[in-house]
Amino acid sequence: MNRFSVLPKWVILLFFWIGLTAAVCIRSLTLVAHYSPAASVWLWRFAMLCYTFFFGYRYLIGRRRRNIVHSNKLIDEVEKAEEFDPATRQAMLYVLNSIMRSKELFNYAFICILSVVALLLDFLLT
Repeated sequence: MNRFSVLPKWVILLFFWIGLTAAVCIRSLTLVAHYSPAASVWLWRFAMLCYTFFFGYRYLIGRRRRNIVHSNKLIDEVEKAEEFDPATRQAMLYVLNSIMRSKELFNYAFICILSVVALLLDFLLT
């Protein structure tokens, strides 16, 4: 696979729906627990599993973007490029620097790991 290729649209949509499904499950837990505590346990487990996949995917994508910016020295290249007008250069530098400085990787990894730990604890304690 070309390291600069974007994933197929169906993969992107799949993970979008996995993340959205997890969010809806978490937000409906109280209502479901009111009518069926047993169902709410399984709904919570399903949501944690979905979060694990979704945030693991987001971590990998974020890391891939950061590695491409770093390994290709894109910030330095854009700073040196003379073909861009100043506004375009500033916009590109803003996007590239935000990728490098963002704490999104920590956030994604943290949520993914906590979701796995929560599932493991749940199964170990029940």
